[in-house]
Amino acid sequence: MTRAAPRIGVRLPQYGASWEELREAAVRCEELGFAGLWLNDHLQAPGRRKDEPTFDALTGLAALAPLTSRARLGVAVLSASYRPPALAAKMATVLDVISGGRVTLGLGSGSDRPEHRAYGIPFASPPERVEAARTTLRTMRAMFDAPEGATLDGVLENAPNLPPPVQQGGPPIWLAAHRPRLLRLAGEEADGIVAAFVGPEEVGRRLARADEAREAAGRPPLDCALYTYALPISSDEEVAGWLAPETEALGTTPAKLVRWLRTTGIVGSPAEVRDALAAHAAAGVTDAILVLPNRVPIEAFEALAEALLTEGSR
Repeated sequence: MTRAAPRIGVRLPQYGASWEELREAAVRCEELGFAGLWLNDHLQAPGRRKDEPTFDALTGLAALAPLTSRARLGVAVLSASYRPPALAAKMATVLDVISGGRVTLGLGSGSDRPEHRAYGIPFASPPERVEAARTTLRTMRAMFDAPEGATLDGVLENAPNLPPPVQQGGPPIWLAAHRPRLLRLAGEEADGIVAAFVGPEEVGRRLARADEAREAAGRPPLDCALYTYALPISSDEEVAGWLAPETEALGTTPAKLVRWLRTTGIVGSPAEVRDALAAHAAAGVTDAILVLPNRVPIEAFEALAEALLTEGSR
């Protein structure tokens, strides 16, 4: 069976950018036809640079919501360890209201150990973090489903969540999952999974594991989001110009950065990028969240849109 092309979203430039640059990128990316505008749930920039401006996901998207009207607004992915579950649910609900029902929530167990340490957030054991993700997912479900007053044993006691979410049942929740326990939880209770920086075969394996639990629970099909770097290269000179500000900040060269991106993302001619995403779609990917390196100009997003956006992917 031929699968539809995935919906194409982009991670906005939330690191090393000014508010004006982030705002303008969001507005332009919606104009270009991207289906989703995504931010990471980080308090500091992940990777090699920490000393640069960082816009967090929930307040950043709340500010962008009134400036956009069509594209979905997504968090890739909300860390269950950063907020009490009820606070996460309330903030997600308010964001859904502000945006007119355009929110998608990626949810994860939290994996950035240095960030936890920097901000004084306890970094629990893997089983404890999985349980925190489960509790957050169930708390969100309870508060989305019963906005007049939600009760969840040991967590909520007739807790109101008003105004209620705009979307029926609340924003979709996609679980960032790669190990059996979280994949099973995704199938049993979430609306989809997020797979980061992996190829089609691994995406298919994870989705199949989650689908086993979903089918056993008698639930509807899951969405499957691929989160990955993507860089369409029409000419080496053009790409070198796009990457120059980032490589200067990192103390490297555009050629070295492109070589590294090839090891973890989708890099090539526009046709090669399209073919790679088609292979992921054949493995079950319904949504692609594409990441360009930090500090690239808006022209790079325009080239990505030109390479990928057809009527079937908007």
